Amino acid sequence: MEMEKIVANLVQKVERRFYGKYRGFVVDNTDPENLGRLKVTVPSVLGKEIAVWAFPCFPYGGDANQGFLFIPEKEAGVWVEFEEGDTEFPIWVGTFWSKPGGESELPKPNNAEGEEEGSVQDPPTRKIIKTLKGHTIQFEDADGDDRIIICDGDSENRMTFDANGISVVNKENSITMTDDGIIVKDKNSNTLTKDGSGVIIEDTNGNKINMAQSGVTVEDANGNQVLMESGGVTIKSSGEIKIGGNAAESLVKGDTLNTILTNLITMLNTHQHTGNMGAPTPILVPFIAAQFDLKLNNALSLKNKVE
Repeated sequence: MEMEKIVANLVQKVERRFYGKYRGFVVDNTDPENLGRLKVTVPSVLGKEIAVWAFPCFPYGGDANQGFLFIPEKEAGVWVEFEEGDTEFPIWVGTFWSKPGGESELPKPNNAEGEEEGSVQDPPTRKIIKTLKGHTIQFEDADGDDRIIICDGDSENRMTFDANGISVVNKENSITMTDDGIIVKDKNSNTLTKDGSGVIIEDTNGNKINMAQSGVTVEDANGNQVLMESGGVTIKSSGEIKIGGNAAESLVKGDTLNTILTNLITMLNTHQHTGNMGAPTPILVPFIAAQFDLKLNNALSLKNKVE
């Protein structure tokens, strides 16, 4: 008689146990206990109306302030098990996708520009972590196209790691790092290039500074240049060269040359030759500075004057 009771209890216990995985659906994902639980329905076991809190089963965690935390959204499909088969202790252990309307719910991959592609990848060479808002981490393992893409939901901010290097994009601003160097570019096409030859800074107007081993070149959009090299400084201009009042005017104006030429003309004009009769004879045609165009701004250059 005692054995019959034992067998009956065992049969009853087994009949009330539910082993294996059952399809469930998330009703609520805001756990008041903050333990990662989901409130789920399990229609095939508990019916469609009863919802219970299911504990998570994660691959890592179990101790304070560490772990793997991904909580499905409401209405997501989840796999549910029961601890020791007891319906009083449900556990959600993963998720599943469906095809509502005939379209797969699998996350769509992003292209190299971070934009979502129109369909699920086939074959699935990309490993994707993607949130409801579209924030994505994507690993591409296709031969010849290996890369990692991290982007936000708007695809306006992204990082790309591939065979060419690393690219960081913020809307229309970018930083590109390759084996050759670094290029920084903003949305207005102002650029900073750093590579083995030196540093180049160029703005959207065409003005440029080139710092190389041989020296520094500053060039504006009009073709005017300042070259600073080991041999000295060279200024090139397509028009006048004007230097402010505090500059070394005597060097640029040629004051010393002007004085020498003026003194020479004066000496020639006052010099007298001894005539045939012994009387001094003045120069027949006096030198006049204006005749030789020796005024300061003419003798040097109208293009190179100080104002």
